[in-house]
Amino acid sequence: MPVPSRSKISKKQIALIQIAKNDLKLSDAEYRKILDVGGSNSSKMLDQLGFEIVMQIMIAKGFKSPFNKKFFGHRKGMASPSQLMLIRELWNEYTQGVATEAELQKWLDHFFKVSSLRFLTSANAGKAITALKEMKRRKRSA
Repeated sequence: MPVPSRSKISKKQIALIQIAKNDLKLSDAEYRKILDVGGSNSSKMLDQLGFEIVMQIMIAKGFKSPFNKKFFGHRKGMASPSQLMLIRELWNEYTQGVATEAELQKWLDHFFKVSSLRFLTSANAGKAITALKEMKRRKRSA
C-alpha cells in the first residue's frame, strides 16, 4: 500500500478537526492526547496520515463526519482515503481550483475507466497520482 502524503493538511481539514472537537465536547487534555496519537501537538502541524488517524479516533468516539462519505473509508484493494485526498489536492492544484469534482470524474473515466473515485483501485490511484504530478509538471514548464 502506498505511503500517504506527508504534506500538511488543509484549512478545511483543520476546521473539521475543530468541529469534531467541539461536537464531542472534548476537554483540552483529551484533545491533545488524540492529536498526539496523530503525531502532533497541534492540528495545524498534522500531516495527511495524522489527519486520517485523528479523524478515525473522532469517529470512533461518536463524531458523525462526512469523512467516510467523501473518502469511502478503508477498503481492501481500493484507493485509501489518503490517496483520494492527494488526488483531489493534485487535481485542484492542476486546475487551479477552477475544475469541479464532476470534471475530475470525467478525467478518471477517460483514463482509468472508472465512473467515480469510489471505484478506483489502489494501483490505479497510484497511477492517477503519478499522472497528475506529471500534468502539473508539464503545465509549470509550459
